[in-house]
Amino acid sequence: MVALAIGMIALAPLTAHAAPSRGHAYVWANQPSAPLNTPYTPSGYYSRNSTGAANSVVRTGTGQYTVRMPRLGLLGGTVHVTAYGATSHSCNVASWYPVGDRLDVHVRCFTPSGYRADTRFTASFVNTSSLGGRFGYVWADRPTAGSYTSASTYQFNSSGAANTITRGGVGQYTVRFPNIGSAAGHVQATAYGDVQARCKVANWYPSGSAQLVNVRCFTLSGALRDTRFTLTYTRGTSILRTAPAAYAWANQPTSGSYTPATAYQYNSAGYTNRITRHGVGVYRVWTPGMPLGYGDVQVTAYGSDSRHCKVDYWTPSTGIQVRCYTASGAPADTYYDVSFAR
Repeated sequence: MVALAIGMIALAPLTAHAAPSRGHAYVWANQPSAPLNTPYTPSGYYSRNSTGAANSVVRTGTGQYTVRMPRLGLLGGTVHVTAYGATSHSCNVASWYPVGDRLDVHVRCFTPSGYRADTRFTASFVNTSSLGGRFGYVWADRPTAGSYTSASTYQFNSSGAANTITRGGVGQYTVRFPNIGSAAGHVQATAYGDVQARCKVANWYPSGSAQLVNVRCFTLSGALRDTRFTLTYTRGTSILRTAPAAYAWANQPTSGSYTPATAYQYNSAGYTNRITRHGVGVYRVWTPGMPLGYGDVQVTAYGSDSRHCKVDYWTPSTGIQVRCYTASGAPADTYYDVSFAR
């Protein structure tokens, strides 16, 4: 067996990469109508891979994309996706899995009417095993089950405990993160599958030592529906466990300008974030000290109705602009959660 192993090593190509590792990656997919099946490399300012490799994006059909993340080809982790731009389109993570030492993340994007649509989007991935702090994620993969423990490969809890999911009704779920409960922090949710659905955060709060996060999922027309989703909870770090980072819970949807609640906002540079409203459903999130000429932004709507939100753009001079809509695509004021990471 040793001789065979030595022989295999001798035959390995000089360009072979090390075994895939845990890590993180993100992209801004900024070429929505790229030629079919032709990979492109997103701007390095808005694309990162913790292994140092370059990510790429392939358009495989109308509203269908594959994000390729080299050297991160392990089973597990979690993914979030947010549609980008001034339209009312939305995007889901359809699936993710390793292809050799590469991780392929499949994304689907839709109009409010349910048609697949070419659009820009952001996507983030993390696979971690580092304990400590308050951080957890799940892939909720059994949408009609009453209560279950999410698949161990696709869940994480920084206390080492196992997370569980309970269905309270059609499209209504509670995710329980043991031992990391706090009346604080940040949540992101993304619908999963090649399905016409959106998911959002209804609320989150501590229950004893556990953190409970309630999720609502809807059809694109706004009716509650059972569907799979991904969910991340964090406190005092980004959804990728990286820095610099900032997040905020935007809980005053009709205020002209305000400071989000201290417990539900974070800025790794030590500054205070602010939010201004620039029209119905149009908001700017100011995150002083953050390098907004780079990085990744994820947005999820908050509340029990079917309104949804997305990132319009982000720049150092304008902050992060967020747009929110009714299910039918009309601009709408609503609560949301916004996250920046680099």
